[in-house]
Amino acid sequence: METFSIHFIISEYAKELFACLQAKGKNSFDCGMERLADAANEVYHLLSFVLEKDKVFLLSHKEYELTASERETFLTCFERRKNGEPLAYIVGRKEFYGYDFLVDNSTLIPRPDTEILVDEAIKFYYFQKDNENTSEKTCAISNFQIVDLGTGTGCILLSVLKECGNACGVGIDINPKAVELARKNAENLGLQEKCAFFTADFTDTNFSEKLELEILHTAKIDCLTSNPPYIPDYEYEILDKGVKGYEPKTALVSGNSLAGIQGLYHAEKILALGEKILRKGGLILLEHGYDQGRALRELCSSYAFFEIKTLYDFGNNARALYAIKS
Repeated sequence: METFSIHFIISEYAKELFACLQAKGKNSFDCGMERLADAANEVYHLLSFVLEKDKVFLLSHKEYELTASERETFLTCFERRKNGEPLAYIVGRKEFYGYDFLVDNSTLIPRPDTEILVDEAIKFYYFQKDNENTSEKTCAISNFQIVDLGTGTGCILLSVLKECGNACGVGIDINPKAVELARKNAENLGLQEKCAFFTADFTDTNFSEKLELEILHTAKIDCLTSNPPYIPDYEYEILDKGVKGYEPKTALVSGNSLAGIQGLYHAEKILALGEKILRKGGLILLEHGYDQGRALRELCSSYAFFEIKTLYDFGNNARALYAIKS
């Protein structure tokens, strides 16, 4: 009889997980996988979580047999994953931009495609730093400030702050649990002195005044980032179970903008806010759906922005709006 060793688990349970999640179907928000190696990697993550050991230990101790308690915990986690629950929620962590973030079901799980917002914010920061002595720069680089709306885990803001030494920032989220989680991530990354997080609904009528007066103290900011809700109601109904069944609907679904464009209600609120709080020459970076690029560029053109363009993700899908405050 085969022992319940690390080698056995990786070999047999990866096959079972791969077959199960492949059978569930896929879409752009799918929590499944394309290769058996992806399934094996997830099983390694589950074992690392259960045994509190890194992958190096697992690879060098393949004959280690799990205790009865460890086996029970692993099988519980494995069943949750087989049923479609995202791995990140099971282990409570997700890597983003090379950093480790705590996650729970109060927030969206950070996704690699969102990293393009971080890339662009970092490029903008260093461009400003290189040109800080020119007449075009209107605020000191030592006070380069970012506001991140719908911050969730804080992954966008905190990744930028880790890469940009003289930047500071503010994260806003409607969910107080998400705000608390973002604060914990800031502490874990040693960034608690460079940022602050607040609970607020940025679509509220009085939000812009409160942000300007109580949080920013009338100062204009350099960069506004957001991965807001942007899925239309009708698309939510066909999302993968791993998303619809576990990730918060309020962080996914958005209504129609005033222009009648489906899924861009939150985006329009952000554009209006960016018009008020960004300095002249400041940058707005706004994630959107793969088919919303043209509509959002057109919407953005009715506000005080120029150099409006669409950024593309790793799969070459339209993924984010880039625009400069005029």
